[in-house]
Amino acid sequence: MMLRLVVPFGIMLAVLSLAAGRFDVWGFWAWTSIMWLSSVVMCEVLRRVSPELLAERAKPPSDRDRPTRWLIVLPLLASLIVSGLDVRFGWSSVPLAAQIAGLALVALGFALMGWVLLANPFASSAVRIQDDRGQRVVSTGPYAFVRHPMYFAALLVCLGSGPAVGSWWGGLVFLSLIPIFVRRTLLEDRMLTAELEGYREYATHVRWRVVPHVF
Repeated sequence: MMLRLVVPFGIMLAVLSLAAGRFDVWGFWAWTSIMWLSSVVMCEVLRRVSPELLAERAKPPSDRDRPTRWLIVLPLLASLIVSGLDVRFGWSSVPLAAQIAGLALVALGFALMGWVLLANPFASSAVRIQDDRGQRVVSTGPYAFVRHPMYFAALLVCLGSGPAVGSWWGGLVFLSLIPIFVRRTLLEDRMLTAELEGYREYATHVRWRVVPHVF
């Protein structure tokens, strides 16, 4: 499992470093290390307390999910390249305090993702109703505040990633992921309202999809 997680984060580190023309940028290493270590911890916890969810999230994307995955991968790749080039050519200057705050925001986002996975045994990475697993509405934990807390966590990671790696311009490109998350949130919300028993009533009690009082 650790080896499988090394590959994607190793690729991100390599893209950043190649674009920057150097492999000694501490922000690159700190950013990828936080995400890798957080993912390892989450996978190990799920392996112990919810192996069914871990297996569900490890499934390959369906035909319905595959286009959205590419919509995420391409802006992510662009943000890494822009961030690396920014560091190489000095387009922007990120203060150390802002960089540390960005790293903290990324860590907070991943911590929230872990809370979501512990609270919701049906938190699949695919857009589908899990009839085969007896899916039901979850309204506790972070789901008591917003209906899609995983996307709130992803928003924190997007906001923190640019300053974390030392690039304001890269941060702007990272923000291009937000409309994709909004689109996926709306898609999931419509599906759950139409197909998951009790979700419509849950939505009347928890009004906000991702950000309280905003969306």
